[in-house]
Amino acid sequence: MYDRTFGTEWDELTREEAVRRAFALGVAEGVGNRRPAELDRVMEAFPSAYDRSLVELAYDEGRTKALVAADDADDPKEVWDALVDGAGTPREQPVRAALPGAITDLTLTEPPREGPPSSLNFPSMLRK
Repeated sequence: MYDRTFGTEWDELTREEAVRRAFALGVAEGVGNRRPAELDRVMEAFPSAYDRSLVELAYDEGRTKALVAADDADDPKEVWDALVDGAGTPREQPVRAALPGAITDLTLTEPPREGPPSSLNFPSMLRK
């Protein structure tokens, strides 16, 4: 499944492509098609610990989702199709789902709230 969708003939990967491949490799392992050499190649494409941790998170997320989905499916292809589309893109964003809530709930792209910060408001017990 992984080989048909992605192939193994690549020299360089972007971070996004590596996360997609790592998620798919995790799904493949979850259904019994382990590819440790390909995972090592994807990991070695990035020297920084941050990029490697993203790849590991995506891999773990794919494997976890595949193991959960395999309980309800009869065929490994069903699990693959439920988690990865025909172009190799995960049906859900893998790394966002793998990160803890404190990291994913950051609102850096949202405009600031109007009014004073909530820490300066009166506690509810002091309001009438």
